[in-house]
Amino acid sequence: MADWRADNARNTRGAVLVFHKYTRWSKSWDHDHCSGCWAKFMESDDDGALTAGYSTEDNYHWICPDCFRDLNDVMEWKLAPASD
Repeated sequence: MADWRADNARNTRGAVLVFHKYTRWSKSWDHDHCSGCWAKFMESDDDGALTAGYSTEDNYHWICPDCFRDLNDVMEWKLAPASD
């Protein structure tokens, strides 16, 4: 059975992901959403927002831990080596 989250996140298939604390990429930008399930990422946990997750190396696409766990095999994501 197909997972609707994989369809939503199709543009991240095969991406290299980095797990880290969420940081907005612009002062005018206060949040992002998981590319799969649309969970909210923010720098603070206001309203239950996630404060860490997986992102593409440019921090443009974010994946929540649940979607990463559930979709990693089908999406063929790769983890970048942890930075020191």
